[in-house]
Amino acid sequence: MSLKKIWESMLSDKGFLAIMIILIVVMAVVTVVREGKDLKVGLYGVTQMLQRQSPYDNPTDANRPIFRYAPAFTLLQAPFLLTSKVVGPYQFEHMLPSVFCWYVAEILAMAASVLILMRLIPAVSAETARRNLRISIFLALPLIGYEISNSQNKLIALAFLLFAIYLFEKNRQFLSAVFLSIAMTIYIPLAFFAFYFIFRSRGRYIVNFILGVLLIFVFIPSLIWGAGYNNFLLKDWYMRCLKPFAMTTSYTTYMELRPSSQSLPSAIARMFIVGRSTPYRYILSPEAIHALIRICSTTILAISLLTVWKKMKPGLLGLSYAVFLPLSLIMPSYCIWYTWAYLFVLYFAALNYMSYPDVSPAEKRSLKIAVAVLLVTSYSIAIGPLNDISVMFWGTVFFWGSAAVIILKRQRIGI
Repeated sequence: MSLKKIWESMLSDKGFLAIMIILIVVMAVVTVVREGKDLKVGLYGVTQMLQRQSPYDNPTDANRPIFRYAPAFTLLQAPFLLTSKVVGPYQFEHMLPSVFCWYVAEILAMAASVLILMRLIPAVSAETARRNLRISIFLALPLIGYEISNSQNKLIALAFLLFAIYLFEKNRQFLSAVFLSIAMTIYIPLAFFAFYFIFRSRGRYIVNFILGVLLIFVFIPSLIWGAGYNNFLLKDWYMRCLKPFAMTTSYTTYMELRPSSQSLPSAIARMFIVGRSTPYRYILSPEAIHALIRICSTTILAISLLTVWKKMKPGLLGLSYAVFLPLSLIMPSYCIWYTWAYLFVLYFAALNYMSYPDVSPAEKRSLKIAVAVLLVTSYSIAIGPLNDISVMFWGTVFFWGSAAVIILKRQRIGI
């Protein structure tokens, strides 16, 4: 059988379903063997809060919190504590029920994301959309599997974000803000989508966003564990996890040079810092590196906002999501490989856009190159030296830039 026939059989209804069932079973086994690696961090936070302590205290390193989520995230993760018990710093026993239930939640979140994407990002036909989605999942499957087998939570955050986008498109702005706020408790960099909603709504989303944040971050947690304790947690979260990056005046307070981080701050730092641990040798001063990171971040955000400055044409909606979602990957101070499981959304948006007959050959060629670059660079994590020069980051920026340019040209903003 030729490779083309094998590929076509994989994309067929029966072939795709069979492959997904096999992968779900295999990933379940791998997840159990890994014993809920990253789930332990969230459950540690839950345990600390049940004891009315700060989840941001790290018994193994006082200067580096392991639990970095918003306090309200523990409300989502608490039901998964089940029979698990802390027996030491980030050490649990009886983890199997928690790991299994969290795994099921991740699979359901992925399924929900797929269903929402089929409604959110149109293609020239429903059949084309289904085919493109299957291709997109296959292209990103190693990263999706990596994310799930680590018992991470980014796919669950993505599902809440996609619900927020869907509700926004249905003009249910308050509910959209609530779902976005829930997503932010899991992965705060998804807050960049607030800019998207605000610009698309010409500012009307602001009030709803504020109310959504207050409801999810303040009111509901305060009702459950008290306003005083919640205020203490919010302050500790801000001081320990947000302020070192958001309000710093020197890059040294949020330096992350581990190869697993492929975000903008890490990528730029590697260009001007020699060594992976202190003492570093600076080619530029920490203040200059900090300024450069801020300039680059501001420029990327400004260009992204330009893409939604004018009224969005329906055919460009999917591509606009593919401009803003990469911001949650490249803008944080630290973003690890498995968060690039989000790439299946970017692939799907690009493939669906290319399916329309009015898309020019130049646009199709540009997006094909961008998808190919993103695919190759996302697999580059398997080659250690390429992580040291942030190849995955640069591939993501290339895709982001390609999508942004197409939208800006289509919206007739001269660049």
